[in-house]
Amino acid sequence: MSHAPRSGAAIFFDVLTDLGVEYLFGHTGGAVIPLHVELNRRMRRRDPAPKFILCRQEGGAGHAAEGYARTSGRVGVAIATSGPGATNLATPIADAYKDSIPTLFITGQVPSAAIGTDAFQEVDTVGFTRPISKHNYLVKDVRDLEWVLREAYALATRGRPGPVVVDICKDVQLAEASGQNPPRIRHREPIAFDPVKADAILAALAAAERPVVKAGGGIIHANAASALRAFAERFAVPVATTFNALGALPFELSHNLGMPGMHGTIPANYALRDADLILSLGGRFDDRVAVKGFAAGKRIAHVDIDPSEIDKTIATDLHLVAELGAFFEHALSTGQAADHRDWLTQIAQWREQMPKPYGHSEYIKPQAVVEIISELTAGDATLVTGVGQHQMWSAQYYRFRRPRQWVSSGGLGTMGFGLPAAIGAWFADPIHPLVLIDGDGSFQMNIQELGTLVANRIPLKIFVLNNSFLGMVRQWEDMMDEGHHYETCLARDASCDPDCMDLDQTCRRQIPNLTGLKYVYPRLKTQRIKHSKDLREGVAQALAEPGPVLVDVWVDKAENVIPMVRPGHRLDQMIES
Repeated sequence: MSHAPRSGAAIFFDVLTDLGVEYLFGHTGGAVIPLHVELNRRMRRRDPAPKFILCRQEGGAGHAAEGYARTSGRVGVAIATSGPGATNLATPIADAYKDSIPTLFITGQVPSAAIGTDAFQEVDTVGFTRPISKHNYLVKDVRDLEWVLREAYALATRGRPGPVVVDICKDVQLAEASGQNPPRIRHREPIAFDPVKADAILAALAAAERPVVKAGGGIIHANAASALRAFAERFAVPVATTFNALGALPFELSHNLGMPGMHGTIPANYALRDADLILSLGGRFDDRVAVKGFAAGKRIAHVDIDPSEIDKTIATDLHLVAELGAFFEHALSTGQAADHRDWLTQIAQWREQMPKPYGHSEYIKPQAVVEIISELTAGDATLVTGVGQHQMWSAQYYRFRRPRQWVSSGGLGTMGFGLPAAIGAWFADPIHPLVLIDGDGSFQMNIQELGTLVANRIPLKIFVLNNSFLGMVRQWEDMMDEGHHYETCLARDASCDPDCMDLDQTCRRQIPNLTGLKYVYPRLKTQRIKHSKDLREGVAQALAEPGPVLVDVWVDKAENVIPMVRPGHRLDQMIES
């Protein structure tokens, strides 16, 4: 790095370029104008600099950065102005925090002298992001900018990944500096790998009669999918891949139980129900998986890089704080193995219901849509979803084959995540087919990002499973709340009976008419599939298009996501039909 005086904006781009940042997903505004001016100058000089992807709203930019990070494994970077720009990033920051996604969120801030004066578009970004980020900074001195950016980038990936926020005052971006302040001295004693604890876990695994591995999203973050497969085969143990670990094992692998939990597969939930040992690798015990009575009568072992997760919600009998790579390396180098052939025979019988068979009717079944997409993409697409019923059907019926192909909001469950996340995923991986399966409710929450999609000519194939409902809420209301779903019907308008609680398959009032979006967004093709007989041909036609396509699929309005373990119930109370 040169010692000639540089502006804060120049330092910003020098550092990001040096760190290898390829893309910035963002939106502009007053408090970040100096950064955009500097970027424009570098573009005109043909100097190296990250490419800026202009999203239509800051929240979309944040989710795009998440999609990039989830797909590539690299740090996704989003940038926004102060005030509402920063607050619009709150949901993506929280989403990345819940799912441990390595992201860097850059926000502009009012000049340092104006902080605390209630200046225009001033908000305490550090204050409101503190509980939803891994770490955050307020930069008020240009000489602190370089070390803060480098440390923030490293923190996003170090240990358990997560979002880091850097709030930069506007005067810092304009000020010049010929040197920098030294970085703060930080010391955190690393936790040494404990082979004794590791061996105790392996011994317990070998001695168990019905062991199950619960593999979490840490497997994906650690790039440990191949090691997980070798471990499962060496110790003859079935593996339930949690929501954030889908793709860690190929669908057809006999050890793969699929996703466990509230809407988990039958083999995963049966195996966890009957297990005598559950070994959690790189995942927390969240309430959607560790349901009522989850640990009763079982030994629990836990390997995680984050010591705060140990014994947080489920007490362990054995645990190890370690990187998964180190644990797998130790386990596979010891020469130890196990034989659970009787247990695996039982697992094979349960796997016959993976995925669960579903009925047929005159209406399109959403499960069939996902299965046909899976078949026609050979299970190799980068699959992105929003949040809702369509998300669970995608998790259940798409036959995943590789890590980092599943991009979806888990812990926070953010509706509107899908479209902007798919945009970020494409910049991370433009090689594999890119498919977004969304719901008509979730899709509308960030529909403005169709502008970003067509502007960048991204060949995304969008399948909206349209049931004219906020389907997951409707399902809960019908199953547990006497069918009071007035506020969940998306076909309702001012002419409707206020007492209407009917689930009328023929009521298909379209608000909006999704096929009309082709007239609003140039180069976007749209089509509608209303009948089962047209489904395969319609899906194939969309997938064959070279550019972006939106397919409005009218699915059975009454279809529920099954299996289901209702809140407050046990695995042995799972609803299967």
